[in-house]
Amino acid sequence: MTAHFTACSVPLPDNLPSRLGARLDTLFQDAVAQRCFSGASVLLANPQSVLFEATYGTTGYGPESVPISLHTRFDLASLTKPLVTASLCMLLAATGELDLEGTLEPLFPSDILFHDKKPITIRQLLNHCSGLPPYRPYYEKLIHTPQTDRPDTLLEWVLAEPLLAPPGEIACYSDLGYVVLQEMLRVHYQVPLDEAFSRYFLEPLGIRELGFRRLENVRDAVTRPEFAADRNPLQFAQTEFCPWRKRLLEGEVHDENAYCLGGVAGHAGLFGTARGIYDLLRALWNIHNGGDASVALAPSVVRAFWMRQNLVPESSWALGFDTPSAAGSSAGARFSSRSIGHLGFTGTSFWMDLEREILVILLTNRVHPTRTNDRIKLFRPVFHDTVMDCLYARS
Repeated sequence: MTAHFTACSVPLPDNLPSRLGARLDTLFQDAVAQRCFSGASVLLANPQSVLFEATYGTTGYGPESVPISLHTRFDLASLTKPLVTASLCMLLAATGELDLEGTLEPLFPSDILFHDKKPITIRQLLNHCSGLPPYRPYYEKLIHTPQTDRPDTLLEWVLAEPLLAPPGEIACYSDLGYVVLQEMLRVHYQVPLDEAFSRYFLEPLGIRELGFRRLENVRDAVTRPEFAADRNPLQFAQTEFCPWRKRLLEGEVHDENAYCLGGVAGHAGLFGTARGIYDLLRALWNIHNGGDASVALAPSVVRAFWMRQNLVPESSWALGFDTPSAAGSSAGARFSSRSIGHLGFTGTSFWMDLEREILVILLTNRVHPTRTNDRIKLFRPVFHDTVMDCLYARS
């Protein structure tokens, strides 16, 4: 384990460093030994500073694997939804260019927008209550489509999907809704999603450890991809041995639909470190709390996106972000109801308690070497409860 602590304004137990370090060291040693994941990176912070950083395990199980470092990149999977897609939607909402109550009807051509999709609103897409299905293996057909035609083809397929229910009636976590948002953002910004994210967030905030891995060449499943720029090799946590691509994935997006789109999608594709995630969330957190903004966002907009919407009974979703469910939350039992977060399929997550002003980021490669490994489901709440117990223990 490698750990680092920084002083902060939040009252903490005097023995927090030794207590938290010791308990997490034991917890992660057991998790690695049980193959919950081969490696992990943890960050604990408040709005002012990082309180604790630690790394555990190795980048994979093979002989060439190396210890996870603070700079090891993880495939963040669905953390792309809140960190990229929702953040770019925030920016458009703040400038008045995006009406959350606006429907899809004026955004897409009538020949691809089926009648049942016309009343879907941007708010419903962000809130996972549009009625769109959760997932479809489009990659099986999309890989045979010319690469330049894939975004438009995928959008047409998504908009042709039968709805599970009329918009606004049920909550259903949906990758498909974020494919629609991705294409909406591409039209608004007039540049690909990764370029918009870099231009409006990464560059102004000086964030270097967060970004997409753009693939230049995706001809078929077994062709090894060519990355846009790998002049300075980075270290990546390995993910799955993909039975479709027939190779172990390392620095290549795990999600197959995102792979077909060249590694850049609204639902998946982001890579990064815990520090990179913190740098972005800290900027949004500062705006949420009324501080100076490095990006053109108003506190009211961030607060609106970080608030549970209650559009559907018993739904935990905010806008692009989740909130803890009443029972069985991955955040454990100690985060307040004023918390927001998200999970990534590859074993990544963040939870931010806005009341207690504590952020906990957990990055793992739980899909290595196979996605059938679901031990993370039991590990996550235990991990979060352990962190919160150490923070707020009375003795």
